[in-house]
Amino acid sequence: MSIILPSFAGIAKPSGGVPFANAKSLELDGVDEHATLGSTFPSISGSKSITGWLRFNVTSQNGVTTTTSNQFGWLFWASNTMYFRTGAGTQTFSIPAVSTGQWYHFALVGDGTTLKCYIDGTQQGGDKVDGTWSIGTFFRGTSSAYYFDGDVDEIGIWTGTALSASNVSAIANYSGTSGSKATDLSDYTGLTHWWRFGDGDTGTTVTDNVGSNNLSLPSGGTFITQVP
Repeated sequence: MSIILPSFAGIAKPSGGVPFANAKSLELDGVDEHATLGSTFPSISGSKSITGWLRFNVTSQNGVTTTTSNQFGWLFWASNTMYFRTGAGTQTFSIPAVSTGQWYHFALVGDGTTLKCYIDGTQQGGDKVDGTWSIGTFFRGTSSAYYFDGDVDEIGIWTGTALSASNVSAIANYSGTSGSKATDLSDYTGLTHWWRFGDGDTGTTVTDNVGSNNLSLPSGGTFITQVP
């Protein structure tokens, strides 16, 4: 007796929710390690989104991005307070207190008018005023302070798309199993930059898997096997 297996040719992969190999993340020391961009983002207007996984060694004064003018861009000031600077000014989000040693998925989504923050797929801190985004450096809050102390992974930027709440939830919550939570960001329309931090990277270069804006690690950083 022959068994006929179903053919999946031509069937589209569902948007998000598709597991894939994620073996590495980037460990940062909180002293001087950070990432510089090949090209900065001086003025991202209209619809845009940034997502990524963060794991804290300390829960205060941790910078994720700085603006091109060296003012802080995205900064955790305390375990339950997060700042995000836009062209409309600094927006303050009161968030549930984060803990050390635990991975969290963060997303910031703006449409030019309203700015939203999501943690693990759930909106937190209420709606804020959106404006242009200016990203000059990753993992420090100014040119000389607030370096990120912890691990980072799978950061994506959409420079023409405001992700829906359902898309953010899908990215954050594909799997509840530690070590297999990451999903393929290229499944989501409009992704323009995607840094995977160790998967396919060597030395001090972090490859942009969608665009052509590779990151460099001028003060070092360690690719490790601790992943979301």
